[in-house]
Amino acid sequence: MTKNKYLYPEIACVVVLIIFIGLLFAARSGGTQKRVKEIAAPVLKVMDISEMKRKSAVEAAKVFGFETEKEEGILYYTNENIMDCSELLIVKLKDEKDTPAFKKLIEEQVENQKNLFKNYAPEQYALLQKSVIEVSGNTLFYCTAKNADAVYTAFKKAL
Repeated sequence: MTKNKYLYPEIACVVVLIIFIGLLFAARSGGTQKRVKEIAAPVLKVMDISEMKRKSAVEAAKVFGFETEKEEGILYYTNENIMDCSELLIVKLKDEKDTPAFKKLIEEQVENQKNLFKNYAPEQYALLQKSVIEVSGNTLFYCTAKNADAVYTAFKKAL
């Protein structure tokens, strides 16, 4: 009879533990349910886009080699001046498991840019050296700008 006395509290403890572990995994995964437009609004307030032009998801896919069917939303700004390497890219993916492949494509593009600017535009090369490429769950962030760290901080707050 004493076994039944503790049965319900034990079940309740196990259920609470399972819920707690689930919440830990959800919090750790990062990412967001927000749309890219919602994330971008505060980021664009920090980023100087006066000399930049917004590009389409298809144009971003061409530059970085993305598979557009895997993304849920893309915001891509780049400078029209070929001597300025400033860029801002936010990609929200449908599936978090695709983020490593997308991050690798971004890193490869940044390396290509570094190789282009290394010998003839040292100030642009220095910007590329300080580029921020980060993943938060199903969302990727890439920025090359004078204030890339401040732009990234705005991105993290927007998530």
